[in-house]
Amino acid sequence: FRKMVESLQPYGQALYDVAKETNKEAEYLHILEELCRIWKREKDFVLVLSHPKISKTKKKKLLMNLFSSQLDPTLMQTLLVFTEHGVVFALPKIFEAYQKCYQEDHNIELVLVKSASALSAEQVDSLTKMLEKKLQKKVSLTVKIEPELIAGLRVQAGNLVLDNTLLSSLEKIKEKITS
Repeated sequence: FRKMVESLQPYGQALYDVAKETNKEAEYLHILEELCRIWKREKDFVLVLSHPKISKTKKKKLLMNLFSSQLDPTLMQTLLVFTEHGVVFALPKIFEAYQKCYQEDHNIELVLVKSASALSAEQVDSLTKMLEKKLQKKVSLTVKIEPELIAGLRVQAGNLVLDNTLLSSLEKIKEKITS
């Protein structure tokens, strides 16, 4: 599976290159995000797209019927090319590759923040500004609530992990006691 995901990187890169040529990187990012929601929600649809006994022609007709009136011609053609190459069912993975290209090109760092409790808008804004200053990049922050952390935050940006949760502190104390 890992090998297949790696082999989808060129599709995401090629799609990003096409979007960039036409100045539609952000537009395609949002459209692809919406398409991925459909792919994730409609499991039977994805099964049809991945089924080896359903012809590529039928898969293309299905895609055309569903999306040709809603997608720009270039993006529609891209879905048809993905169908011809047998990878259209993996659109969410192709989107991940596209998104990575977009983030690198626009100097955006994805940051995951795990918190024991909800953060206020002011806290999120303050944390975002602090991280942007530290990382010298734009930050796209995702906050997940994990009550088992007890208190504090765990921040992950790429390989950087900052953990000041009470759970982490208790685990360190436990290690010192048991060693």
